Amino acid sequence: MSKLLKHICYFLVTCLLLTHNNLLTDNVSPAITDPDQLKAVETERQTIFNSLIDDPTNLDNLFKYANLSIILGDLEAAISVFEQMLIYEPDLPRIRLELGVLYFRLNAYPAAKLYLNSVKKYNPPEEVVKKVDNFLESIVEAEKDYLHQHIVSIGLTRSSNANSGIDDDIIEIAGFPLTVPDSSKPQGDLIKNFRYTYTLKRDLNHPRGDQSNYVVAFTDQRPDTYGQFDTSSIATSATRTFNLEGNPTSVFSRPSLDATASGFIVTLADKTLLSSHKYDLKFTGALSDSSYMSFGGFHDQRKFSMNDLKSGLMNGLTFSNSYISDSNVLTEFEYEYAKYNAKAAYETYQSNSFGINVTSMLGSKWGFKFALSHANKSHFAPLPIFGERKEELNSAKIEFSQTSYDNCIFASYRVAKNENNSSIEIFTRSNLQITADISYVCLTNNASS
Repeated sequence: MSKLLKHICYFLVTCLLLTHNNLLTDNVSPAITDPDQLKAVETERQTIFNSLIDDPTNLDNLFKYANLSIILGDLEAAISVFEQMLIYEPDLPRIRLELGVLYFRLNAYPAAKLYLNSVKKYNPPEEVVKKVDNFLESIVEAEKDYLHQHIVSIGLTRSSNANSGIDDDIIEIAGFPLTVPDSSKPQGDLIKNFRYTYTLKRDLNHPRGDQSNYVVAFTDQRPDTYGQFDTSSIATSATRTFNLEGNPTSVFSRPSLDATASGFIVTLADKTLLSSHKYDLKFTGALSDSSYMSFGGFHDQRKFSMNDLKSGLMNGLTFSNSYISDSNVLTEFEYEYAKYNAKAAYETYQSNSFGINVTSMLGSKWGFKFALSHANKSHFAPLPIFGERKEELNSAKIEFSQTSYDNCIFASYRVAKNENNSSIEIFTRSNLQITADISYVCLTNNASS
C-alpha cells in the first residue's frame, strides 16, 4: 500500500472515530431488545473499533463492525464503514448490495438505486439479481407521489335496542308518573351494514417527509324491522402533515403538526338530520421509542335540519398518550373536553370524555382490541317541562380481527355494550351490539405525479 493511501486510510478511520458517538440518531430500532445482549454487542463493537486504529484496512474487522452496527440499529455507522471498504476494494458487489439495502431502509432512495444498480455490473448470481430487482421495484412504488386505497365492508349487527327504546317501566314528566308502553321499550333487530372508504395519500416530496391525506367515507345501516331508524352518513376530510425540526434538547422527538378540515352529513330515514364542518390542529411527538403524546384543539360547526334550536358551535381540546410494550401491546389513553354553544340555552353543554384502548396481535393473522370509555355531559339550562339534564355514557368493546393469507380480506367480530344514564329518564338508554364485518382492503393503486 502506498504511503498516500495509508494516510488516507488513517484519516478515514480517525473521522469515523470522531463521529462514532455523534452519528445521526434517525436510524432504526436495534434488532435485539435484551439489555444484556445489547451491552455485549456494544462492547464487542467498541473492541473491534479500537483494533481498526492500528489496522484501518482490515476488511474482516470492518465488515464485523458494520454488521454489529446494523444489529444495534446504527445504520449510518454501517454505511460509513461499507463506503470506506469500497475505497479500498471498489469491486465488492456484496458490499454494494448491503449499501443499497441500508439506504433503502433509511428511505434514501436515490443512493439506494445507485448502489443496487451497480451490483448488476458484476454478473451476480440469479438469486442476487432477483433480490436487487425486488428492492428496485419497491423503490419505484415508494417514490410515487400518490397512493389510492379503497376499502369496502359489509356486515351484520344484532342490536338489543334497535328502536332506541326507554329502559324504564315508569318515567316521570313534570312530576307526573307515566307508564311506558311495550311499543316504546327496547326491541331487538338485525341491522345490515355497508361501508366504503376512499383514501388518497400524497407525498409532497418535502425534505422532512410532509404529506397530505384525503378521505371520503360512506356508511349505511338498515334495520330489518325499524326502517324509521335507517341511518346513512358521508364524511370527508383533508389533512396536511408538517414534520417539524427535532431539537435534541426537547422533550419530544420526531415532532409533527396535523391540520385537518373535515365535514359530514347524517341522514335518518333518508332525510338530512345533521351536518358538520370541523377544523382540527394536533401536535404529536415521541417521548421515547415506545411512547407518543399528542394534544390539540378543534372547532366544529353543527346544524340540525329537523331542530334548528340544537344547531351551534363546538370548541374543544384533546389529549392522548400511546405506549407500545416490548411484547408489541399498544395502550392508548385519550381525553377530550368540549363546550357546545347551541341556539337554545337548554341545548348548550360542556362534556368530558375519557377512553383507554388496548390492542395486540394474537399470532400472525389475528388481532385483539379492548376499549373502555366514559363521558359526562352537563347542560347549562333546564330542559322545558323535564328539568335539569345531566348525562353519563359508558361503553365497553371487545373485538377480534383476522386477516386472510393474502392480507386482502379483513374480518372483525366485536361485542359492544353502551349505557346512557340521564337525570331525565326518557334519555336513559342501554344497548348490546354483536357485529360481524368483512372488508376487502386490496383495492389499492399507486400513481406518479
